[in-house]
Amino acid sequence: PEEERRVYEFSREWMALRTADENFVLDTMLEKAKEGEAPFSLIDTERIGLFGHSMGGATSAALGRQRSDIDAVIVMEGTMFGEYTDFVDGAYVYNDEPYPVPLLDINSREVYDQAILLPEQAGVTYLNFYIGEHAKDFHEVVINGVSHMNFTDLPLVSPILAKVLCTGTFSSGESTVSAKTCIETVNAIILEYFDYYLKDEGSLDLQSEYL
Repeated sequence: PEEERRVYEFSREWMALRTADENFVLDTMLEKAKEGEAPFSLIDTERIGLFGHSMGGATSAALGRQRSDIDAVIVMEGTMFGEYTDFVDGAYVYNDEPYPVPLLDINSREVYDQAILLPEQAGVTYLNFYIGEHAKDFHEVVINGVSHMNFTDLPLVSPILAKVLCTGTFSSGESTVSAKTCIETVNAIILEYFDYYLKDEGSLDLQSEYL
């Protein structure tokens, strides 16, 4: 429990730093758009979607709850640390207020299956699953045959570094799907989701799993 408490306290510090950064970037872009400064003047400030990978996804999810101008959020294999509200009697306390905007959670098969086993192994429900069960509008997608870093373009640039950074931390680091195929698949999912929620275009026909 003491180690878990330290993790909770660290995560609070991480989230405070990262949400401050993302708020600063977003506020700066919106201000420049309001002033008509190119290329920010092209932004539709009334339709804002956020997405991110790993801690970046956790940060975007936190802003989706904190800000009233966010319309949709995508989390790519990131535990939504901002949804922890406390640590009491050796256990995390989850935010029980329904997540307020459309939320898409994308995970690799390996991480998803590990999370499924948590109730049996540790007696807790994976945070993202809990939030999804209580969200106003929630979708989840599983990508088969990929590792944590395949949600970024790092495997395209440096496959060796991507595997080193991933192995033993989030998953085995092994991928049976090419990095290019994974990126193209994830990009298509993101575009379909944001086109539907931010542009009122197309239909939302997400599969439960891909590849």
